[in-house]
Amino acid sequence: MKKILSLATLFFSLLIFSQNITINQFKKVDSSNIKSLLNYLGTVVKKQISDNKDTPDNDNLFRMNFVMGDYKTALEQLNDVRSSFMKGNPKMAAAMGTQYEVYMNTLQRLNNNQDFNKTYQAELLKKYNSLASSAQVFMPFFFGLTPKETKEDLSSFIKSDITGKSSIDLKTALLLFRKYGSNLIAEATYTQGLPILEKLDQESYTVNDSVIVYTKDKKEISISTVINKKIQHPGPVIIVNTIYSSPGNIGTAKQLASNGYSCVYINTRGKYHSKEIIEPFEHEYEDISDVIDWIVQQPWSNGKVGMIGGSYLGFSQWAATKKLHPALKTIIPQAPVGIGIDYPMSGNVFMSYMLRWIDHVTVNKLTDNSGFSNEKKWNDLYKKWYTSGMAFNNLDSINGKKSEIFQRWLKHPSYDAYWQSMTPDPKEYSKINIPILTTTGYFDDDQLGAMYYYKNHIKYNPNMDHYLVIGPYDHYGPQGYITSEVMGVKIDPVAELNLNEICFQWFDYILKGKSKPDFLKGKINYEVMGDNIWKSANSMQEFDRTKVKYYLGEGLKLGENKSGKLAFTTLSVNFKDRSDVDKFVLTDNPELVNESIQEKDNSLLFTTDTFEQDAELTGSFSASLNFSVNKKDCDIVAELYQLLPDGKYFLLSSYLNRASYAKDRSKRQLLTPGKKETIPVTGTPFVSKKIEKGSKLLLKIGVKKSPAWQINYGTGKDVSTETIEDAGAPMEIKWYNDSFIEIPLKK
Repeated sequence: MKKILSLATLFFSLLIFSQNITINQFKKVDSSNIKSLLNYLGTVVKKQISDNKDTPDNDNLFRMNFVMGDYKTALEQLNDVRSSFMKGNPKMAAAMGTQYEVYMNTLQRLNNNQDFNKTYQAELLKKYNSLASSAQVFMPFFFGLTPKETKEDLSSFIKSDITGKSSIDLKTALLLFRKYGSNLIAEATYTQGLPILEKLDQESYTVNDSVIVYTKDKKEISISTVINKKIQHPGPVIIVNTIYSSPGNIGTAKQLASNGYSCVYINTRGKYHSKEIIEPFEHEYEDISDVIDWIVQQPWSNGKVGMIGGSYLGFSQWAATKKLHPALKTIIPQAPVGIGIDYPMSGNVFMSYMLRWIDHVTVNKLTDNSGFSNEKKWNDLYKKWYTSGMAFNNLDSINGKKSEIFQRWLKHPSYDAYWQSMTPDPKEYSKINIPILTTTGYFDDDQLGAMYYYKNHIKYNPNMDHYLVIGPYDHYGPQGYITSEVMGVKIDPVAELNLNEICFQWFDYILKGKSKPDFLKGKINYEVMGDNIWKSANSMQEFDRTKVKYYLGEGLKLGENKSGKLAFTTLSVNFKDRSDVDKFVLTDNPELVNESIQEKDNSLLFTTDTFEQDAELTGSFSASLNFSVNKKDCDIVAELYQLLPDGKYFLLSSYLNRASYAKDRSKRQLLTPGKKETIPVTGTPFVSKKIEKGSKLLLKIGVKKSPAWQINYGTGKDVSTETIEDAGAPMEIKWYNDSFIEIPLKK
């Protein structure tokens, strides 16, 4: 699960070059004299870029050129950034970066006799009036960073990453330009621009940002309402439930309301103006229903509501269906977190990232964006824990402060009643009789959650109107932020959907009685990467019919024929060795295609023969893994790659599961050391892609040992309490050749 910090900081990816930039002469630099370093870095970075075939994206380059005063180039690059979002989100794309455009145009118009403030206001109104009304509503979102926030963020970054350093890498240099540029414009955008935009919005919306609703058990819930003045009342209402509380959410509510609705933002219990304790995920199933009771009593509500939102906001919708309110007519869960399924653990393996997210949403009544976005700090923490050999339940202490939520979650390593109580049970799924539109992506961190909810709803209520849209997207794409490139790979043109438009066509269909979106041809709608085509199906079983079975054969071959003689391949993993700490690529911006396979030291690589003709891989791979191990438990990882004709590796899908939970995520069943065991592999991420002639498929199978995840030493104790002292002898796994993987292929 990831958090979208803001539209202003979302679109940030970097190519990391190996060479460093020497800054010895600026070791004593601080916030007061940083401009000299920026001037130096601008020259050096431009030379590095010109000497390298790969360059950073324009979202970084325009900020650098802005700081350097090359406004013409910066504006051209900003327009290129907008164009990459124009198909998927044209309204937002038109408004994107306007805070920089207005500021640069103001500086270009100024002369010695002109007043900055008057010129800035004129440029702002000029830009605002040039946009369609549907795009104007996005502008305030880009003007919401306060001078205090940007100044503190810049100062903290300079202190931790610049001052006293003899050299920095390109990523750090570009981050400095980003943070300096944000701070440079903050005074004008926040103190002048935002009030003007908010006043203009008052013509269309009535806003109340400080409503307190009391639940049946007298708990405070803080909500915000945005009432659309340009529609007939009473009318249907769109609800968003969020834990990412911020005054900026009013801007998002206006964007939603601009589609012909009124909007209510519900903040998780304890957030925003609520005085309650913050306990993520625990109360949505109770609180949302009580807030809907309040909404339907308002004069602007006609008693029909729908919900939308992604990640935690998507989870919230499924929580709401646990006590389904009669006024809730539809939900659109986008990349919904599968609580206990894909976060804070996946396959019953806890992730280090869980602490970073907990800190992000519980440190105050809003969100700690600055602390959360400090990727280096968190990655250093994970590595420090990894090299220390300390128990995983000490991760918060190593970070310098105990986390009650972190410790509470670790006490539930099974998918037990604690996690199960947050979302529908089988009986409750059977009573969810409302139409649903689920969106997710092949490379979405929460695809497992989206599919878990989808499959359970279909299983226990098979005749319901539940549609699925899934394509070549990461965690942000299914939430309406579809770009022309995902994780370093350019997606097919047909995949650049205007998903927001489809979602509001769906709301109009359910809440206003209009036609169903034309895009939804079947219950399951998916795009075949590389073939530039959308296809549809009506059940997941359709994809299982094409599965091809490959055995883990001798010589590390994946073959379709089972060997007549039982044999095995041995893998040894030394959990005492932490000298590999710097081999791990810990990044918020992973790439789908790489020159080599990451973390292969603790794995075996099995490959098929070369494909002699094109094929289509659509569906989820499954497997039956037969192995023996000299421990009572292990965390198994399997990753399926396409070995491209050019020798690069495309990650298609993956699997991570604690062996002791592979048969039942709610009950731990320890292994018998030395005994041959069978692990069923199911529920892996869905993907659809053309497998080109000349390719091979490669299965990486092994044991997870990484700073990014809990370490299972195999003693059978609570894994969170195990330390490097529990490592003992190296883990020895024998993978038997009657193991197989089933891959959904159309040859």
